[in-house]
Amino acid sequence: MNDINHKKLSIIKDEINLKEIFFIISSYRWSIIFFAIIITFGVAIKVYFMPKYYKSTVMIEVKPQDNKTGGFSMGGAAALLLGGASGATNLEKDITLLKTYRTNKKILKKINGYMVRYFITNKKYKEVEVDKNLSITVVNIKINNFENYGMRLIVKPLDSTQYQLLEPRIFLDKSLGIYHYSEMVTNEEFSLMINKKRDFNSSYTIELAGTKRYIYENIINKNLKIEADQTSPFITLSFLDNMPNRGESYLKNLVEIYTKQSIKDIKEETSLMISSYDKQLQKIENRVDTSAKKLEEYKSQEGIVKAEVQAGVLIEELSKVDIEIAQNRYKEELVSSIIALLETEQNIDTITPTLIELGDKPTIELISLIQEQEIKVSDLLIKYNASHPIIVKLYELIDSLKAKIFSNVHGLKRAIATKSISLSNIKERYNEKLQSAPKQEQKIIKLSRNYQVNEKMYIYLMQERSGAQLTHDKALSRFRVIEAIYTSDKAVKPKKVLIIIITFITSIIFMIFIAFFREFMRKEDT
Repeated sequence: MNDINHKKLSIIKDEINLKEIFFIISSYRWSIIFFAIIITFGVAIKVYFMPKYYKSTVMIEVKPQDNKTGGFSMGGAAALLLGGASGATNLEKDITLLKTYRTNKKILKKINGYMVRYFITNKKYKEVEVDKNLSITVVNIKINNFENYGMRLIVKPLDSTQYQLLEPRIFLDKSLGIYHYSEMVTNEEFSLMINKKRDFNSSYTIELAGTKRYIYENIINKNLKIEADQTSPFITLSFLDNMPNRGESYLKNLVEIYTKQSIKDIKEETSLMISSYDKQLQKIENRVDTSAKKLEEYKSQEGIVKAEVQAGVLIEELSKVDIEIAQNRYKEELVSSIIALLETEQNIDTITPTLIELGDKPTIELISLIQEQEIKVSDLLIKYNASHPIIVKLYELIDSLKAKIFSNVHGLKRAIATKSISLSNIKERYNEKLQSAPKQEQKIIKLSRNYQVNEKMYIYLMQERSGAQLTHDKALSRFRVIEAIYTSDKAVKPKKVLIIIITFITSIIFMIFIAFFREFMRKEDT
């Protein structure tokens, strides 16, 4: 019985509380609605003057590279571009590289529309950016203080030879002086020259970027979006810009420059490998010809048609050992060249092609890690100086990885040297057997062995060269535009209606809170 009474009292209290809440809202309803409308109206005005953004999109395919190191590409931009066994899973490296400043600054050298931006006020009192049919051009720009990067100035025409330069202010623009066209304007904060192309009546607002780094941080990095497909080697790039044509041009240049640079890196490095193989092949080819002639001459002189069975076995076994020794000697030369490069070259990427020949995947992966850390450092240096703790730690990590690469290469050299000793011992044992054979057989074995070793080394190098040539020839086909650049006809930002609806709902909730606060203060006073 007591439980039933308790529940009834709770229901009555809840009803009283709800009635009190609705009473307070009802009492302040007009002020809630009035101020919510005022706030929404203010936001609507702001939204009306917001610049429109158009979205340009392109999809490209980046195929994984086929090579004996499991898909790892060869140094430079290509090492980051194609570094892995799976096209879909390794596209994160492409995305990282595409978004770095060092890639995008190349595009900013070709597209000048961001260094100086020109704005006019149209008939609807909106400020719009223009890049065609300009009446003025701003040149010889220098901003003395980096805090003023992105500064705005107003160019107000006075007559056919003069204009007034103003600094925009909230209530009244500040005059910086009256100047003649094509006259150098020098100020404590900046210097520039404004040339007139044709007569004009309306003022221009100009925005001066300052540096390409400023453009990258404040415009490019915010509006460039790159996504990798999870199941296929496709990358979708999208870019937001006030001007559709400029956005399209930016994406087009980004894809072209990135693709050309990556293909160039792959071709340059495979060319180095091909050149190395050609030199070796020329030497081996001469040896093959020489050893073949000597063998035929000896057979002809001695009247030998076919070697004995035992001699044939010794020839085969010694040939195998000599081929391994020759291959090992070639590897020793490659490792020596790597050590020489590490001691003289600052760019560690240069040893990647040689490591690919040696099949040293762990060291190649370490180079890939160094490249990733260097990209992180490059991105962090945009915001912080080199003494920042995170950057210092990354530099320490890079140094430790380089030390590991040195250790790996020297370890590889020791392993090859150990194998050389082992092969020499095996060869020595075969030579002992050879000594017990008749002198005629000894001679035929030596000549046949030399011929087979040189011939098989030649075939081996030819196969390696063919693989490098195939990589070189296929470089261009690794990149393909799947969908051409498309720009939306309608602006994708700002979502004006959505912003206004959210603002109205939020302002209603805020004003209800204010109503309860006012009611609480009223009760406190009484």
